[in-house]
Amino acid sequence: MVNVHDHAHNLARALKQSQEYRSFQAAREKIKGKPAAEKMIADFHKRQMDLQAQVLQGKELTEEQKQGLEQLYNVLVQDLDIRDYLMAEQRLATLLQDVYKIIGEAVDVDLPFTK
Repeated sequence: MVNVHDHAHNLARALKQSQEYRSFQAAREKIKGKPAAEKMIADFHKRQMDLQAQVLQGKELTEEQKQGLEQLYNVLVQDLDIRDYLMAEQRLATLLQDVYKIIGEAVDVDLPFTK
């Protein structure tokens, strides 16, 4: 009999050894100890989540909201450490989303965050 938990632990180890995770960890280490960078990233994430929540509520984003987020992103990526962090974060998120999608398809479950 297959022990799903053992496979989950193996997957977790594989994820920790992945290039995406290692790059994310390295980028996160560069940001640690830089309060201004940490705050800017946190503010950016909050703004992203606020806008995503509006979309999930069926509200359409205004051009001003979209442009505001894009402008904030463009300001953030001027800092190379922040840019590296955000790019590594996105690559890791894509990897995790792919894994969720594979698992969802395997058990015939449509997971909303894999679309």
